[in-house]
Amino acid sequence: MHFGSRTPNYKTMREQRRSHREGDVERAPSLRLFYALWPDEPTRGRLEALQSGIVGRKVASANLHLTLAFLGNQPRDSLMLLEGVMQSLIVHPFTLTIDAYGYFSKPRVVWVGPSTPPEALISMQRTLWQSLLDNGIPLKPSADFRPHVTLARDAERLDRAWKNDLEWTGDTIALVESTPMPGGVHYRPVATRSF
Repeated sequence: MHFGSRTPNYKTMREQRRSHREGDVERAPSLRLFYALWPDEPTRGRLEALQSGIVGRKVASANLHLTLAFLGNQPRDSLMLLEGVMQSLIVHPFTLTIDAYGYFSKPRVVWVGPSTPPEALISMQRTLWQSLLDNGIPLKPSADFRPHVTLARDAERLDRAWKNDLEWTGDTIALVESTPMPGGVHYRPVATRSF
């Protein structure tokens, strides 16, 4: 399976971004953004069901997703470039088997994910990351990609065996805005790409 990028020429927008960073023009308002594999409603419902029995601050059903790349704060005028990067990816649907439970102890996060991530997912994430770098998007160095869906934060480790498998057809990527709200955050897709 081939993954690549057909990223068009965004030289003008890159120059505008550089001008904002260098202070040549007034800085545009920023948005906190990330790319995610976005579930359809049936898959979202099955992911929500996996939260049963978890003690902690459960992620709202509408916010469940699998992060592909965290962008942090980006100028609002970079949205066209960021959407173009996403739309230019050469990708195909794949099946993601959610069959593993995990716990990040320091942030106390309960998550689920694939015990063996499909190569299609790994290749897509790697291609996306490289395309962002090629287009001058500033990214913080990150640890190796570990695909997972966060189910709860400030949570206790599960004290029962994990016996759930979930098949997720990965066929939609979203560019998502994260907005702080009382009691949590709200995730809003500002652009999506089905494939």
